[in-house]
Amino acid sequence: MQEVPVNYRARFLCREIFSGKDSMSFAVPVREKNASNFWVNKYGLLQFKDFVIAETSCLETDTCDCSYFRKGGKVLNLNSNRRGNCKGCKYCIHNFPVYDERVLKDVKGLTSEKSITEFFEKEILIKNNWSDLSELEQMAIVTGLFQSENQTISHILSVRKIAKSLGFKKEIFFLGSEIISQKGLERLSKYRPFSFCYAIDCFESREERLNPVKAKVGLEKILELLQFSVSLGFRTNFAYIAGLDSIEGLSLIGRKFAEAVSSFPIINIYQFQHDKQKEVIARGANRLDYYLKARIEIEKMFSGAGLTPQNWENYRSLWYHYFQNIYIQ
Repeated sequence: MQEVPVNYRARFLCREIFSGKDSMSFAVPVREKNASNFWVNKYGLLQFKDFVIAETSCLETDTCDCSYFRKGGKVLNLNSNRRGNCKGCKYCIHNFPVYDERVLKDVKGLTSEKSITEFFEKEILIKNNWSDLSELEQMAIVTGLFQSENQTISHILSVRKIAKSLGFKKEIFFLGSEIISQKGLERLSKYRPFSFCYAIDCFESREERLNPVKAKVGLEKILELLQFSVSLGFRTNFAYIAGLDSIEGLSLIGRKFAEAVSSFPIINIYQFQHDKQKEVIARGANRLDYYLKARIEIEKMFSGAGLTPQNWENYRSLWYHYFQNIYIQ
């Protein structure tokens, strides 16, 4: 088993002992033993204090510069740009002294057509013994790190062109906040299938919490953008962080956005890694009952919509086994 250094992030598969369910993917920071109640013993078993709770496998260091697979190798997640470029939002983990500085450095950037081509050929095709990229169901470009809408779209189109030349014809999924115009979405409508996920993060106190560029885009504009994306026939949703808003704000504002999507949003639990993070969360968000209430409210929003969360696309979900009392495959 690979040893992951302290203050790095570990990515691994985990199968619960008590339920016997299939393995799910997780990504967590590694802390000194006295700073966490969770640890992996020499047999690869995950423990909470003295209790064994899960089996782990495929443990590896996640330095944020590496692209990786989800959904059993059917989805390729591209970390195209520098994590160090991501800064300014008060709740972002990069504002807290958590990770070793080497974690945020990139070994390879995927920002030129040459680097993208070399990555596909050397890191994906050769290492996986593939003749082309036709095995993939989706290619996900998950980044908030480009400096403009035009730069972001140019990157997406470069990925599409190069991937297509290597046999990939399925969905490109984009998660970020740089595409902010209908004109930008229209440019992408020529290169289907495409999926659009706007990184909203939070509904309340956005001007105080977000970096200035991101805060300039108001909720009404984002709502219109999502609706326009749906009208273009794109699979459309948003990304949200549970723990930043009051339950009342989540319920009141979230209902409007629930009606503007065609796919279930990616809802992450806010990840506590440093004591000072308590200063940026909603009141009560340091307690389990906050997240249980958030689950109930969100399930109400999507009652009858026929949309459900997908475990493989979210490492910090509010749902792992059941949504609206229905088992999640």
